[in-house]
Amino acid sequence: MSRTNTRSKTNTRVTVDIPTADHKKLKMLAAYHGKSMREIFVKLIEHGLEHYQECPEDHTPNEVTKKALENIKNKKGLSKADSVEELFKKLGQ
Repeated sequence: MSRTNTRSKTNTRVTVDIPTADHKKLKMLAAYHGKSMREIFVKLIEHGLEHYQECPEDHTPNEVTKKALENIKNKKGLSKADSVEELFKKLGQ
């Protein structure tokens, strides 16, 4: 699967708490490759996103989701609730 570069010109800051030992390993990995820790994180994230099977890029719904959407469209099997509490009761929560 090929992936196009989806990075935009704007960035979002992410803070991650990791064990000190892992932080040291990442610093060593970055130094070994002559990269910044940011570059290492971005590559790891890009690699993870390319290989994460749970979320296909095309977001094609599976059969269960297709059936649920069809039922909603046809107003079949819907429940009405007047409050969140009533909804959860009906859902068996």
